[in-house]
Amino acid sequence: MNSFTGWLCRVVSALAVTLWMTGCEKGGGSLGDGHDFGANSPNVLIAIGDSITRGGYPAILSQMLGKPVANLGVGGSTSDSGASRINPALAKYKPGFVLILYGANDVTSGHSFGSVIGNLQYMVQAAKANQSIPVLATLTPMYGEHSTWAGSVKALNEQIRALASSEGVALADLESAFGDSPQLIGEDGLHPTAEGQRLIAQTFFDVLN
Repeated sequence: MNSFTGWLCRVVSALAVTLWMTGCEKGGGSLGDGHDFGANSPNVLIAIGDSITRGGYPAILSQMLGKPVANLGVGGSTSDSGASRINPALAKYKPGFVLILYGANDVTSGHSFGSVIGNLQYMVQAAKANQSIPVLATLTPMYGEHSTWAGSVKALNEQIRALASSEGVALADLESAFGDSPQLIGEDGLHPTAEGQRLIAQTFFDVLN
């Protein structure tokens, strides 16, 4: 082995060790490790949202986590409703984590993106002030009779991603998880199927763990 080859081997070995150590540090923990939850329980989660939340993913996620996930989904509700309900929910449940999925009804009702993002930001900041950890989610795709709003969903999702980044909070990117898979959405083109609900749960699970 010449001197250059020996030097290269040492560099590669050192780099491999560094990457392995970094991977151990990042891969071994879960969201919330080391966080001061105050009076909240890290083993309690609330899922606040509309009929997509009401549809069942919290129960599936609860089974995956082995922890209670309160389903605070209300059919037909908009982000205004979430903003008005967040503080009472925080006071009642004292959750360690708050899962936020809103915007579908805002889009179909013609609400401005600014109002939606403002409401989502209010919920995120309320959770932070309560020492709970918020997790934002992008919207699932729309098809069929709801395809009129498909472009608006994509545009709003970009703003939700930007909000998560600016607030420094975790994001469950449901749009990316669903991809272009109409079979995950029911016949109405809006509500996820049972398989879609399981994918929502899995996406949140992956963010939390």
